Amino acid sequence: MKKCLPVAWLGILLATTAGCSDKYAQEMSARLELAENKAAMARLRADQAYTRALLAAEVARKAQQTADEANSRTAGKAPRK
Repeated sequence: MKKCLPVAWLGILLATTAGCSDKYAQEMSARLELAENKAAMARLRADQAYTRALLAAEVARKAQQTADEANSRTAGKAPRK
């Protein structure tokens, strides 16, 4: 009987901690999945911002080129009085 009681307690302890361990693993898995999803969204937003920045740089380059061409056309003309 003395050996039976500690074995029973050990069985109960293992049974209760197994459930907690599974719940903990599920919680950690959910947190990891959430973190991965947030990281993927951050990468997507960064890629979109980078694409917009490239587009803005190209538009600025074209505007500068147009301004330079306009300045070179007017540089040869005499100023009006």
